Amino acid sequence: MAKFASIIAGLREHGSAWFTRGVAVLVLLFLFFIAGGGVSQNDKWKIERVEISGTQTVDQSAIEEFVREKLKGNYYFAYARENSKIFPQREIERGLQEAFPRLLNVHTENIDPHTISIKVSERKPYALWCGEVYSPELRELNNCFFIDNTGFVFDSAPTFSEGVYLEVYSGLLGASEEGMLRAYMLPTQFTLLHTVTDALTSKIGEPLRVALKPEGEVVVTMKKSASYPMLAGVEVRFKESTTAETLMKNLNAALPVQFPEGVTPKKKLLYIDMRFGNKIFFGFEN
Repeated sequence: MAKFASIIAGLREHGSAWFTRGVAVLVLLFLFFIAGGGVSQNDKWKIERVEISGTQTVDQSAIEEFVREKLKGNYYFAYARENSKIFPQREIERGLQEAFPRLLNVHTENIDPHTISIKVSERKPYALWCGEVYSPELRELNNCFFIDNTGFVFDSAPTFSEGVYLEVYSGLLGASEEGMLRAYMLPTQFTLLHTVTDALTSKIGEPLRVALKPEGEVVVTMKKSASYPMLAGVEVRFKESTTAETLMKNLNAALPVQFPEGVTPKKKLLYIDMRFGNKIFFGFEN
């Protein structure tokens, strides 16, 4: 019994020592933490200049204002966010892309103890998204948005006349009550749009607009064609399941037969309907 009591007393003594050492370690860590925070506040590493490059349309002053806001305050109430050695690089990069959808890439780095660099690149307009459904009554494109070469909606567009940019009419994913910014086209639809318009431009003529309808049909309205001038304003209709390769193969086979070189059609061509397999229907004005 005495031996057991001696063991318990020893454990208590060791436990008390461990507890004391643990408290001492925690106190030391806290003091180091506070001391490190104090060092981070030294003006020797304070960010005074923000250099911005790569902007074309996004306002540099708006970017700098955003960055300055992110540099305010401290990490964990002690470490200065405006310290050039520990400033929040990734937070600034992600935040800028969220705040300015036009920005494609953002890279930040410290140049010297008092200067950081913000290098950006902007998205390029590929086409105009002008709604889910095309309306022939539209004379001016005044409610459109720019989409880039991935189908991402990144900015509202000024008013344009027809033909300045390719017009796109389709549904969008990610649209909200706040607006269309950051919404995007269904990837399969955008891939079809991209491949078909590229193929038409290189082989037949320049498209004016593309309407992707909910029922799985696509209508491409042609702007002009050097090889076939009669295609200006003509609708090319096909199913969404059609590939660009198949579309071009059928068009290249049918157009020379329907419109032999040197022969001017007697009636105005209105549409080319390719929704019925290998059968192609040419619709002329009465």
